[in-house]
Amino acid sequence: MRISVSPDLEGVRDAVAGIEGWCIGQGLADDVVFHLQLSMDELLTNIVSYGFEEGAADQTITVDMRLDESEVELLLRDNGRPFNPLEDAATPDVDLSVEDRPIGGLGIFLTKQFIRTLAYRRAEGFNCLTLKQPRSAAEPGEQDG
Repeated sequence: MRISVSPDLEGVRDAVAGIEGWCIGQGLADDVVFHLQLSMDELLTNIVSYGFEEGAADQTITVDMRLDESEVELLLRDNGRPFNPLEDAATPDVDLSVEDRPIGGLGIFLTKQFIRTLAYRRAEGFNCLTLKQPRSAAEPGEQDG
């Protein structure tokens, strides 16, 4: 199933609700649904907030969802600026107190903690980020590069 995402915060909310509904409809475990929903909310928000040049035409964001016997796979694609969140995102200092920590930076960090397999590639002008999660339990593991 594919969801086209409007490149604004309302589009993010609609897409995340659609992803959540699809996951629930597929009978995925509650923790899997939660981790995918939170991760996609953070990733999509980053794309619409920072991924495109101001006034860029033809902004395209899609999410393809697939399910097999063992795992769920989401492929997030956008034609914004090249950005590999697995390598280009700064790692937040989670040892700092909330008052001393700069705003932002936790979304990608949490996605890396919650999702078992993450893989990025740039193909044909698109950022392509694949998220894979076991369908029955959200057991994070090593990320693929």
